[in-house]
Amino acid sequence: MKINYKNKNNKHNFEEMYQVGNVIQWINGNIYLVVDHGELDYSLVDLTNNKVYATYDTLENLISDLASESDVLVNAEINVF
Repeated sequence: MKINYKNKNNKHNFEEMYQVGNVIQWINGNIYLVVDHGELDYSLVDLTNNKVYATYDTLENLISDLASESDVLVNAEINVF
C-alpha cells in the first residue's frame, strides 16, 4: 500500500473530522483511517501497520476517548498493489 498525503484545513471540529472514510494524522506521525464495521462499531485502522487501533460502539465515544487538538485531517490517496 502506498499512501500520499498532504494536510487539509486544520480546524478542530471533531464531529466533521472523525467521519467514516476520513484519514487523521496524529502527533506521533501515524495516520489512521476511520472505519465502520456495520454493526454499530467504529474503529481507527493504523495505516502505518494495517492494524485496528481501537473500536468503539459510537463515533461519539471514539471522539471522546481519542480526539486531540493536535489531530490533523489529511487528504489521502491509498493505492493497493
